[in-house]
Amino acid sequence: MALALPPRSGAGGRIPLHVLTGFLGSGKTTILRRLLQSPEFADTAVIINEFGEIGLDHVLVRDVAEDVVLLSSGCLCCGVRGDLTSTLIDLLEGAASGAIPPFRRIVVETSGLADPGPILGAVVSDRALNVHFAPGVVATAVDAVSGMQSLQGFVEARQQVALASRLLITKTDIADDDGIAVLERTLAGLNPLAPPVRLSMQAAPRFADLFALRPQDDPLPAGSGFSASWTSHSDGIGSFTVSLDCPVPRAAFIEWLELLLAARGESILRVKGLLAVTGSDLPHVVQGVQQRVFPLETLPAWPAGATRTGLVFIARDLTRTAIQRSLESRLS
Repeated sequence: MALALPPRSGAGGRIPLHVLTGFLGSGKTTILRRLLQSPEFADTAVIINEFGEIGLDHVLVRDVAEDVVLLSSGCLCCGVRGDLTSTLIDLLEGAASGAIPPFRRIVVETSGLADPGPILGAVVSDRALNVHFAPGVVATAVDAVSGMQSLQGFVEARQQVALASRLLITKTDIADDDGIAVLERTLAGLNPLAPPVRLSMQAAPRFADLFALRPQDDPLPAGSGFSASWTSHSDGIGSFTVSLDCPVPRAAFIEWLELLLAARGESILRVKGLLAVTGSDLPHVVQGVQQRVFPLETLPAWPAGATRTGLVFIARDLTRTAIQRSLESRLS
């Protein structure tokens, strides 16, 4: 597909595709409505899946294409028609032909019971998409008032948290501080990768806090040598960190990770970290979701406090010992 598209802001010139998810009643609709009022959110295409709860009638201006509307903020909005791949390709073709205004990013708002993993997987695995799109931020909204109840009662809520790259704690102005602290500790245990952002019902969220692409800000394990730590949670979901003191061959590492996720992708919800590669002084960003490995990307410099390989796995019913032995065996 050769499309004449506008300049892009994602990795390698590709358009970043962000995901806004969260359990039922977590506040996704409110977040999105407020973002649409922000100048920072202009040039954004918003995709609402067919089970979405959001109502945007009050900000619609005019139809610009079939099932696509231009919002007063300058953003596009459409619903998933059949499948996500078709919708994304239709948006690309519409922007290339001039049928719809150009856009620099996409935000997909999921339903309250959705698993965001397949969305990221589609971007990584579909060649028609990954030429044009790069996986962006997974922002998961968690209700400060009822979030603990949702996490305890629904595996979908825990899955959304486990796959997040940013956690949005909503309704903090009507929740007590002790309850928020307990929730934050629970979220940190389920997903140590995702920095929490507190949102109130009154203050508008900042786009940069929610969807800015800054992988170097994610907390990664420090320390020397090869080490790992494990934290276990309900439904067998746990997180462990792995670090390597020496650079590793890029091709050998990619082959190992692809084989690992192909064999155990149903158990590995997410892997993310920085990789020190033989022959390079720059860090490489490692990301994988379930059975999909994202292309490695290079950062311009190592973040402060990180100088070696550090990987965080979020997995279900998988021991750190198995990963440790597998990696050591492959790279020895």
